[in-house]
Amino acid sequence: GVDLNKTIESFLANISNLSQLEAKNLPQDVIIEMAKMSPEELYKTCTQFVVLIHNVPSEHKMITLDESEIVVLAQEYAKELIGRFSR
Repeated sequence: GVDLNKTIESFLANISNLSQLEAKNLPQDVIIEMAKMSPEELYKTCTQFVVLIHNVPSEHKMITLDESEIVVLAQEYAKELIGRFSR
């Protein structure tokens, strides 16, 4: 899998609620780590987060979101996230 940053890994391991993954709710230390990432890395992380937030696994498929849906969600997420970087 993707070699996740330790800060982000421990954040993911400790969330109790998916709403914690929304860009507006991310803790500052996670935001700081994400701000240091390369664009590819950042995009991967955004993609991972939106899949975690929006995906509803079915009996037959782990990922039920469409590739195109994921792209749109990840882009929206990245925009919101980048808005937080500049604060």
